[in-house]
Amino acid sequence: MTDLRSYYVGYVFDLLGLRMPRAAQVSLFAALAFLGGVGAVYAPVPTFTAVAATFALALWWFIRGQGRPGSPVSKSVKQKSKPRSTLATKFVSVYLLLWWLALIAPIATYAPRVTTSVDVSSAVAQGSLQRQVLVLSFGLVGALFLPTAMKRFDLAFRWVVALWTLYLCWAFASLSWSIYPPLTIRSVGALALVSVGAFGLGAGFYGSLPNGRDLFLQHVFMAGVLSALVVLIPLPLHWDQYDLLDPSQRLAIGQNVSMTTYVVRPVMCALLALAATQMLGVRRWRKRDWLWVTVLVLPLLALKARGPILWGILALAVFYLFSKTQLRDRLWQAGLLLVIGIGTYVYSSAGTFSWLAPYLTRGNVENTESLTGRIPLWEVLQPYIAEHPWRGVGFAAFWSPEHVYLIEQLVGWTAPSAHNGYLEELLNTGVMGLALLLTFFFHTLVVVVRKARRGDPFGWLAFLFVLYYLLLNVTNTLIQQYLEVPLIIVLAMLSLMSSKPMTYSSTLRREAPGAAQEPEGSTR
Repeated sequence: MTDLRSYYVGYVFDLLGLRMPRAAQVSLFAALAFLGGVGAVYAPVPTFTAVAATFALALWWFIRGQGRPGSPVSKSVKQKSKPRSTLATKFVSVYLLLWWLALIAPIATYAPRVTTSVDVSSAVAQGSLQRQVLVLSFGLVGALFLPTAMKRFDLAFRWVVALWTLYLCWAFASLSWSIYPPLTIRSVGALALVSVGAFGLGAGFYGSLPNGRDLFLQHVFMAGVLSALVVLIPLPLHWDQYDLLDPSQRLAIGQNVSMTTYVVRPVMCALLALAATQMLGVRRWRKRDWLWVTVLVLPLLALKARGPILWGILALAVFYLFSKTQLRDRLWQAGLLLVIGIGTYVYSSAGTFSWLAPYLTRGNVENTESLTGRIPLWEVLQPYIAEHPWRGVGFAAFWSPEHVYLIEQLVGWTAPSAHNGYLEELLNTGVMGLALLLTFFFHTLVVVVRKARRGDPFGWLAFLFVLYYLLLNVTNTLIQQYLEVPLIIVLAMLSLMSSKPMTYSSTLRREAPGAAQEPEGSTR
């Protein structure tokens, strides 16, 4: 960091080659203070904007300006960091592409989304043949790589696997007291297949490739892009059906397909991966990334998504605070928090963002205050939790056709889940199931943070996605939904980290602060 005394020469102030006597300094600062005081009284918003921008730029220049200059990455280094193409790589990549397209393709029809208790009850009773085939195929493909995964397993993750296995055993055991056995059998079996598939692909496939982590992140990113395009490409054909500038209107499409599950969350995962890899210094920001950001953000605006975006921003902020711990990073963070805090007060007092309120509430303040009906639903579910507090009513068994109809009569809308993963866990597997699950996730966070602080940047990415998944469950039920994208990504990331490292080239590791060369696009 630059010594402040280097800016002073005798009784003059030397900045960027400009020397200024002390008297002139005092006069200049007094004039700026006077203008700032007058501006704060008569024009607070533009004055604060100018001061905050100047302060942020000056702080950034002071902290970052003296950092080491980055050297260009040679062509050979870039070539080494690209995932190698093998027969297995092509097979899995094509399979995952077709698998994901089969999940999101129905969205492109723009069929209106109508959810009634009859539809939900029918889905609960019969299930979806398409999803069952996709889950079975995912488990079978992952099982092909299980021998390799077992050979490469790192014992540092033995308790992570043990806790997840224990949770699955408790879920299987709940079949003996389940109030709706068909749903329990189907859900537990599907979750077990997804777990096998994620472990096999994560540790056995991605973990066996020299650049498997880069390939994994590319697949996560492309899944988000495909989810965005399946909404954006047909949108011009339906302009007359939607007025997206109306705060109360949003794209309500996807018959029998959840837009939040297969569009919003995959898009947010892609955005988080794009931002986090750049923040960790394992990938440089490119000009075309602005195009990708635009493609990913547009469907979020069209769908007027709120919860996943809010939790994503919060998870990214916590990830940034934990992963950046140097003194200059802390100074930058403190400066940003100061600017954001004061700015929030100034702008809210002046009503600058009042036009955003209708969009944030979707034109219905009362509905937003109840979290779109979640709070009344949670109140209704409390007595059911109290009936079977310790072991619940069976894994995924509470939402039987009878309960779906009964809850709809009580809250006035069709609720296919508790819209809170932790309440859902208490309903179905009780305190024991929730305790096992939280123990698994908290131990996982400890393990990945320990790996990250020992020099593995992929640990910070795993920390980010696990935290995002936990936050999402505050307003959504994802834990017992086996085809939820964040869960599959989290299980695959943990499995990938559990794979013993191979002999990698130096380009696969983040350079030390004093190194002259910076890697591109690698998380090893």
